[in-house]
Amino acid sequence: MIQFPLKKCNTTRLLFAVLAIAGTTSLFGQDCKVLDPNLVGTYTGDCKSGKASGIGKAEGKFTYEGEFKYGLPEGKGKLTIDSGNYYKGSFKKGKREGEGTGFFKNSHGEDSVLSGFWKNDAFLGQYEHAFKIVNKTFMVSTVDVTFENPTPPNSTIELSMESVSGGAFNVHGEIPKPTLGEAIFQKGSYQIIMPITNQQKRNTYIFQNLIYPAHVLFKINNEEIQVEFNEAKNYKIFVTLRD
Repeated sequence: MIQFPLKKCNTTRLLFAVLAIAGTTSLFGQDCKVLDPNLVGTYTGDCKSGKASGIGKAEGKFTYEGEFKYGLPEGKGKLTIDSGNYYKGSFKKGKREGEGTGFFKNSHGEDSVLSGFWKNDAFLGQYEHAFKIVNKTFMVSTVDVTFENPTPPNSTIELSMESVSGGAFNVHGEIPKPTLGEAIFQKGSYQIIMPITNQQKRNTYIFQNLIYPAHVLFKINNEEIQVEFNEAKNYKIFVTLRD
């Protein structure tokens, strides 16, 4: 019978290999810190460089279970404040930030739910942004949108348009100003549109009594702009076209 010689096992090398495979896991009960003072107490889960990183659960004054990074909640998780009061969603550097839902008991003991977007632990609303410019065609140079809170029950969208040379004069007469051909409300609606065309280089159209959210495709000359208006505001849109 042929016998093969056995190689000696280097115990030190084996230990380092195990540690390398383990990576960020909390082996041998190493001390793994959680940096949020409300979560300091007990921690079980993944660890890196002595701080909670990866998937874990921390229990202190509050309880958090989910993703950690550098000792703080980061990513997806659930923060429980007490019975009936908790938040499930996104975190960033220990703060509620991104999309998530908060479940709370109000002063009467009734359930209250806040679902939408959060930033720096504060609830922003159902949408992350009041509006979003979805698309504009090439000859649209700029689209600037500002807004302010409306005076109930009225809300408006004021669209102003101009081009570099529109409204000026050359040897052939006045150069036409940009005009609104059509406004297609793919979502939402309005009651009245009021054109203002007595400005030298600019045409303005005011849409009144809006129902939001409103997703609108504006057709200006041969160009298009698509905007989503998520929240009830008074919006002003200023559009510049290239010549």
